[in-house]
Amino acid sequence: MERNTIQKRQILDVIMNCYTHPTIKELYELVNDKYPNIGQATVYRTINKLVQDDIVIRIDCNDGTHYDYNREHYHFYCLNCGKITDVYLNSNMVDELLSSSKLTEVKRINIVFEGICDNCKKLNKDAC
Repeated sequence: MERNTIQKRQILDVIMNCYTHPTIKELYELVNDKYPNIGQATVYRTINKLVQDDIVIRIDCNDGTHYDYNREHYHFYCLNCGKITDVYLNSNMVDELLSSSKLTEVKRINIVFEGICDNCKKLNKDAC
C-alpha cells in the first residue's frame, strides 16, 4: 500500500492551485515558498509519481517539460513567447475521434497545439 504523505498532499495542493504550467524548477520554487521544509528531491520524486498515477500531466514543449493538474483539458503552446494556455474541446468531438479511429484502451490523451498566441501576433503586427 502506498503512503499518502503530508509532503505529497502539500505538493499536490500547490500544483492543483497553480495555473501557470510550471517547469519542475518553477514548481519546486512554488512548493518551497509555501512549504520550505520540502526538499527538491522530494518534489521531483513526488511529481513523477503523480504523473505516473495520471493525477498530474507532463507537457513537453520546445522550452522543456511543464506540469499541470489533470483537469480534462488540452494546451496551446506559443512558439514565440513560450506561454501555455488551456484549451477546452467538446468532449463529444474527442469521443467521436477516438471511436472513429478504432483506438482501443486509450489511457491518456495529451494534446498540445503549437503556434503563435494572439498577444505575440498583435505585437508582431505592431512592429510592421
